[in-house]
Amino acid sequence: MLVQIRQEAPAVLTQDRPALLSRRELLGLSFLWFALNFTFAALLPIVIPAQIVLFIAPGAAGNAQQALFLGGLAALGAVTAVIIQPVAGALSDRTRSRLGRRRPYVLGGGVIMLGGLTLLAATHNMALYVAGLFLVVVANTVSGAAFQGLVPDRVPAEQRGVASGYVGLMTLLGTVGSLAVASLLLGQGGGHGSAAAGLATAHGAALFYGLGALVLLGGIVVTFVGVRETPHFPLHLPHHHAAKTNEDTSTRRERLARMWLAPWRHANFTWVFLTRGFVMLGLALFMTYIEYYFARVAHLTNFVQATAINAIMALLGAVASTLLLGALSDRMRRRVPIVFGASACMALAALAFVVAPGQIPLWPLGILFGLGYGAYMSVDVALAIDALPSRSEAGKDLGLWSTASTLPGILAPMLGSVVIFAADRFGETALGYRAVFGLATLFLVLGAAFILKVRETRRTHEEAAPVIAEAETSAN
Repeated sequence: MLVQIRQEAPAVLTQDRPALLSRRELLGLSFLWFALNFTFAALLPIVIPAQIVLFIAPGAAGNAQQALFLGGLAALGAVTAVIIQPVAGALSDRTRSRLGRRRPYVLGGGVIMLGGLTLLAATHNMALYVAGLFLVVVANTVSGAAFQGLVPDRVPAEQRGVASGYVGLMTLLGTVGSLAVASLLLGQGGGHGSAAAGLATAHGAALFYGLGALVLLGGIVVTFVGVRETPHFPLHLPHHHAAKTNEDTSTRRERLARMWLAPWRHANFTWVFLTRGFVMLGLALFMTYIEYYFARVAHLTNFVQATAINAIMALLGAVASTLLLGALSDRMRRRVPIVFGASACMALAALAFVVAPGQIPLWPLGILFGLGYGAYMSVDVALAIDALPSRSEAGKDLGLWSTASTLPGILAPMLGSVVIFAADRFGETALGYRAVFGLATLFLVLGAAFILKVRETRRTHEEAAPVIAEAETSAN
């Protein structure tokens, strides 16, 4: 694969905007999210906690040692993703190859991920297991960071909502499938400390990793067959000489500031980032410890299946709201009210786990949480693209925005582990899990509050205006 990283801006400025996409093209553009989420979504809430029981303090599930180790693994993965996301996005902005600028990273990440899944399926050694998980996290981050840049590259402004809906729908379907398959394959071993149950868990995990590898291969094939990359804006000024002069006269510190600090001067981008950060922090706390919550607070024997059933009910509710609200937001030109209502729904459902554990049926809570989650996913990507400082650096800026998902992956396990470990020291482990869910509720409420700071406009195709105006100024 021949890949060249561009160091200078090209000499030609194109003002073409993306053409409207057909439904088939929208599906092809979003299908990789199904594959990535099918492979990755069940790892933290189901597969990894079930396998940790085999390695750490075998026997009873959900003890403080297991929770602490789970938090450490999740934090390690999140730190890795935080570093890689904006770097991979920025590299894809500047890459030229026969495959395009985004797709080489999709392919490279897919190959690495297949290697990591193979290691996870084959090993029974904890060190090799951690190494395999690290490879999977790196690969998932590289592929996702580059691939998400295709949405602003290919989708015109008037289709952002429906495109975001398709992305959300594929994400949710992949997540539902991942949780359902993980529950089916690992449910036989959940909640039991026998050797036979341990073998069933190990065998089920290996099957899950193998099936995930097959789905990932399908996602890569669909991406390369169904998605075509098109020429796009240069990164800075349109004239080679002007770009060269800027490069020569700017210091390295100034260039770094322009790349990594300038986006935060755009208020909408910052508020959208903070909103996503708090919503994802609440979700991360909820999803990381839900399996152990059912084991220690609800005292359910087969906590693996209980986790999957609750998650699937939530995600089915999410599917019902995702595509409809995404398309509706295009017509309304309003996405902030949808995010506010979505965050409020998720907060109410999470609060019920705190104040009334085991007293309210799970399926209404799951549906309520899912409706909110689906509504949020329906406009999440569209809102981020609306707030981008520059479409010509969409990969890098969306990589920065994506750290709002991965930073909570660092903070949530650390915070949750500390709360649970502290509660365990006083003999109140169950109370610790309820306190974690209380924090999740608080963060979801903060997400709903921050979204009200975003100022939406009715603009559609002004993304090129800053670049064009800069070009005209330079020419004059």
